[in-house]
Amino acid sequence: MGGTRTRIVIFGSTGSIGRAAAEIAAADPGRFEVTGLCAGRNAQELRAQLSSFPVARWSLRDETAARELEGLDGGLARRSAGVGMDGIAALLADPVPDLVINALVGIAGLEPTVRALEAGCPVALANKESLVAGGDIIERIPGASGRILPVDSEHFSLARCMSGHRGETERIVLTASGGPLRGRAPEDLARASVAEVLDHPTWRMGRKVTVDSALLLNKGLEVIEAHRLFGFPYEAIDVVIHPQSLVHGFVRLRDGSMLAHLGPADMRLPLMSAMYHPEMPEFPWGSLTFEELASLEFHPFVPGQYPAFELAMAAARAGGTAPAVLNAADETAVEAFLAGRIGFLTIIDWIEEALEAHDARDAVTVEAVHAADRWARELLAGRHPEATTP
Repeated sequence: MGGTRTRIVIFGSTGSIGRAAAEIAAADPGRFEVTGLCAGRNAQELRAQLSSFPVARWSLRDETAARELEGLDGGLARRSAGVGMDGIAALLADPVPDLVINALVGIAGLEPTVRALEAGCPVALANKESLVAGGDIIERIPGASGRILPVDSEHFSLARCMSGHRGETERIVLTASGGPLRGRAPEDLARASVAEVLDHPTWRMGRKVTVDSALLLNKGLEVIEAHRLFGFPYEAIDVVIHPQSLVHGFVRLRDGSMLAHLGPADMRLPLMSAMYHPEMPEFPWGSLTFEELASLEFHPFVPGQYPAFELAMAAARAGGTAPAVLNAADETAVEAFLAGRIGFLTIIDWIEEALEAHDARDAVTVEAVHAADRWARELLAGRHPEATTP
């Protein structure tokens, strides 16, 4: 670590997970020194964060937003690390951080993960796409697997359950809340509004992740992540519906017993685990009560009932660039849904359409993944006018 404090760079600092990471760091200035903040285009939020971290340099993906930030506060121009990947590379180099928190949304998070791991930095990873689309790349980086600290609640919980029991574990089980539309009749899902889809019963997440959760696509992405993180074959990874979102993961041991990890539905818990690793301080935002545990439910995850999940598994088994196409089609379709240009179930149609048209190729370079990503977006834009902003 850097001296007595942990030097941290936060990618995606203005999103929900990035803000939580900044909150944790600001609450313990004796432990953490935030040396870099990176966001997409939210100049106002980034300016507020920079006031809390006076030595932090900054980068924005969007050049117009970067000019806006400098216009809001001329003094911040001297703290700019640059725009886009140039800025991210600078934040990773001067000074080299002790920990990178990657909370970027979408495929934009892949290259920052790869660059951080190649630089030897541990990465607290909340960006699913890094492992979903870029798993083959990351597996080729020497020592990368030992430097990834999962921030997803499910993978954090599975790691906790397997601590000291990895050799005994035969199967791993991820829980799924069922999302905001659980229990809705299949024929009614096509009419689900944006507001209904975003009204998640247990988690407060970003809009794109919440839509994926309503589709159960998010759980498919998490299964791919679990496969990459822990090395279990897909046949040894199960999913169970658990509406309360208090049990985040199970492992089944070879003696037939199971271990479970329970915790509040609060992303600050896995974030603290990653940021303080290998220690774990007291969690200051409250713990579970026995009253909360009195009505836990678990329901079987019925094969075929969640087509978006099945598409994710088909892409996972196809391998290569198929998961990148899955992700790109999903991002394109979710953006169109949130803008009111398509219906909820059309998201599934577009993902299936892109996967059926794609011939999977090797995905061992960032360029290959980005090429597959562009191909999927261009395919959908060419076939569907609703795929692009009018």
